[in-house]
Amino acid sequence: AAVGLGLGARLLRARRQAAVERVRRDERLRLARELHDVVAHHVTSVVLQTQAARVVARRHPERVDDCLADIEAAGSDALAGARRAVGLLRDDAPPPDPPARLRELVERFAGPPVRLTLPEEEPVWPPEMARTVYRIVQESLTNVSRHAPHARTVTVCVTEDLDTLTVEVTDDAPPAPARFLHRGGYGLAGMRERLDALGGTFAAGPRPDAAGWAVRATLPLPPRERG
Repeated sequence: AAVGLGLGARLLRARRQAAVERVRRDERLRLARELHDVVAHHVTSVVLQTQAARVVARRHPERVDDCLADIEAAGSDALAGARRAVGLLRDDAPPPDPPARLRELVERFAGPPVRLTLPEEEPVWPPEMARTVYRIVQESLTNVSRHAPHARTVTVCVTEDLDTLTVEVTDDAPPAPARFLHRGGYGLAGMRERLDALGGTFAAGPRPDAAGWAVRATLPLPPRERG
C-alpha cells in the first residue's frame, strides 16, 4: 500500500509538471503570435498612415495634424504591444521578490489606477506559484487595457489563509459585448491550465453584484508555507 501511494503521488507530480511545461510552451507560442501582430498590424499601420500623410501634406495641408495624431496613436499602440511582449520574455524567470514585482507591474500599468492589496506578512511562495500569481495579475491587467478602456479603477487583491492563496482582479467597466467575445481567448485558457496544473481553481466573468469584470484564482499553499 505504501509503495502504491508513493507511486501515485509521484505520477501526480509528473503529470502536473508536464502540464506546467505544456503551458510554458503555449506561452512561447503566444509570444510569437503577439510579436507578429505588433509587426504586421501596428507597424504596417504606421507606414501606411505616414505615406498617406505625405499625400495629404501636398493636397490638404490643413489636415496634416489629424494625420500626425493618427500616426502617433498607431505608434503608441505598437510600443505598448512591444513592451508587453518583451515584458513577458523578461519575466519568464521566477520573480525573486513576488510583492516587489507585483508592485512594479501595477505601477507601470498604463490603464486606469490600480489598488493593490498584498498579505501583511512577507509571502514566501515556491517559484512556480510566484510565477503563476504574477502571470494571473499580468494577464488580467492586459485584458483590462484591451477590453475595458472605460474602467475607472482596477483592484488587485492577493490574500492567504491557512492553506489557500487567492488572487482576485476586478474592474468597474460598464458592460461591453466585446468582453464576452474574448472570454474564450488564450489568456484565460492559459491561466486556467496553469492553475489546474498546480491544483488550483480559476473563474472569470462579469461581476454579479456590480459593473465590471472579475478574475478569481485560488492555489493550495504547500505545507511548508502555511502559517
